[in-house]
Amino acid sequence: MQHNQIHQQRTAIYQWFSQLLFRELDEKQLASLENGDNRAWIASLAAIPGLSVEVKHFVRSLERVLRRDSRQLELAADFASLFMLSPPASVSPYAGHYPHTTAAAERRQMNVLLVEQGLAARENESSDHIAVQLALMARMVAKEEKLSTQYYFLHHHIMCWASLLRDSCLARDEEGFYPQAVNLVVRFMREDEQYLESLLMDDFYLSSQR
Repeated sequence: MQHNQIHQQRTAIYQWFSQLLFRELDEKQLASLENGDNRAWIASLAAIPGLSVEVKHFVRSLERVLRRDSRQLELAADFASLFMLSPPASVSPYAGHYPHTTAAAERRQMNVLLVEQGLAARENESSDHIAVQLALMARMVAKEEKLSTQYYFLHHHIMCWASLLRDSCLARDEEGFYPQAVNLVVRFMREDEQYLESLLMDDFYLSSQR
């Protein structure tokens, strides 16, 4: 795959999961998930090294959701019970609730980064929400920010807590749609982190040879 294709794919993946995890899906969004093009795009993620198992599990959970009689209402209830109750009754989607930082510190840093990228937290959502962080990562990739900037944000602001979020989600509902979505995006980010590391190492090697 050419560099430009990888760049576009990375942007699309971060944007897609940001939208998926921001709020409960409405019926229009659920219908779009049945669309042949969208299903093909989701299936295509299995071609990314290391993602085939997670894509299979996510697709299986999506198929179960789409077969439900009251799918929108039931999925909204799943979202609410997983993310919208106060911990420990649910799983927090906010970086500031995890051991690596505090809510005040993380939101202060995120607010600065959002302004730098011309973004704002959507609909008064706290800036350390996982969906906001994914949207910011998508913007950095789309704007072709320096690889070191992308890597630093991914490593120090998302990956330092995303695995804890994933583990908590899977512990509550291993087969659920949202836990499997989190599982898939965390696996993708791990692969993306390694991809950025390899590019940075290549750049370092080339610069050292000059």
